[in-house]
Amino acid sequence: MQKKQPNRTIQQQIRRLLGTVLPVMGAIIVILIVMLLSINRQYTGVLQSANTAADFNQEFKTQLDSGMYNHVIRPRSEASVTELPMAVLDDAVGVLQRLESITTLRDNRWRVQSMLDMCENLRGYMIEIAQEESYDLRMELLERNIRGETGLTKLIETYMNDFINDEVREMARLQRFITQQMTVVIIAVIAGVAVLALAMVWYSVRVSRRITGPISALSRKAQQFGEGDFTSTPVETHITELQTLDSGFDEMARRVDALMAKQMEDQRSLHRAELELLQAQINPHFLYNTLDSIAILAESQREEDVVTMVTSLSTFFRNSLNKGEDIISLDAERTQVASYLEIQQIRYSDILRYEINIPEELLDCMVPKLILQPLVENALYHGIKSRRGMGTITVTGEADGSDLLLKVTDNGAGMDEEQVRILQAGIYEDRHTGLGLVNVHKRIRLYCGEPYGLFFESQVGKGSIVSIRLPQTRNTEKEVSL
Repeated sequence: MQKKQPNRTIQQQIRRLLGTVLPVMGAIIVILIVMLLSINRQYTGVLQSANTAADFNQEFKTQLDSGMYNHVIRPRSEASVTELPMAVLDDAVGVLQRLESITTLRDNRWRVQSMLDMCENLRGYMIEIAQEESYDLRMELLERNIRGETGLTKLIETYMNDFINDEVREMARLQRFITQQMTVVIIAVIAGVAVLALAMVWYSVRVSRRITGPISALSRKAQQFGEGDFTSTPVETHITELQTLDSGFDEMARRVDALMAKQMEDQRSLHRAELELLQAQINPHFLYNTLDSIAILAESQREEDVVTMVTSLSTFFRNSLNKGEDIISLDAERTQVASYLEIQQIRYSDILRYEINIPEELLDCMVPKLILQPLVENALYHGIKSRRGMGTITVTGEADGSDLLLKVTDNGAGMDEEQVRILQAGIYEDRHTGLGLVNVHKRIRLYCGEPYGLFFESQVGKGSIVSIRLPQTRNTEKEVSL
């Protein structure tokens, strides 16, 4: 079973990276410092030893031999011992004592100790010479014990030269060792830095993928939300901030979806109210005119026309109510507009003829209620009544691919191109264009979507064509599918 990775914030990821890198870097730095301090301590000791040896009076043998010779050839006195060149010897002893505490070489420690012993013997020989009365004997002691080839000053000088040579060789050895160590350190540092850099790159790529992958998924989800698709799956991530952002996205999408659904329902309710208001505005006026026409027909004893008009009026209002449904069949809409045209033909029998040609196979298509009657009324009052002589209103229907195309055609007065442009713009820009055209267009757009609605064609003196484009939706589908 794969172990589940714990959730971490981006800050925790960065801290983890630093917590991995900084200790390694610190360890490398500490090792380098320790190595450098150790080498420096050794080199400093040897250098200090060499410098102290350099302080040894290089003229020690010459000055002491010359001082003792001058002392030997002078006449003896009670102060002869105090006149010995002890200062030269004391300086040499001081230098040797410092060398003894500094040098790290075993042979040189032995040499220093030997030279200190020689200095003590030399001090005794000097006092012995100072106390000797015989000149010849003093000269013999000077040559034999002090300045001769077997004298102590020669031996001390030889030991000191050997001491310096060993220290110089030790310095050379340390210098080679330092060079080797520095080479090793540089290689180790380069290797360590390379390994550390690779580890950082690997970890950075890993962390980057953990961050950029979910961010890309969130971007795609945001694009999906922007396109109106609010269905999504949670983004897989172990970054706390991204989980919070993803949860916020999902919650926002849920709320936006709910708000859009509520807005859609509110729009539908609004348009139902507008439709009811339109019907309330049309029906009383239409009813008044129709009843007035019926009264005139009755007075003229045109009983058949009275029966026809009353029947058509009854059919018209029955279909208008339609149990409060907003979506009806094209057959019901055809009956509705036929009832209206039949009533109007009786009223305007001298100027109006009409035809309704809709194929039977299209009558089961579902359409928004009351979309043909406002167009027919508009054709009657603004087209037919504005011309002289008999006019014809034709209502047709046809299939246009997957769409349904309904047309209301009249041979009335017509409009010029500018009037058509203004009328079409008024429909799209929701400006008042009269007789419910805006209402019809808005309801079609509400139920069917943006590609659908009303479209106008007209020529002055030849009439107008108002087209209604709708999707072909059968009565077996739900209303919301329109």
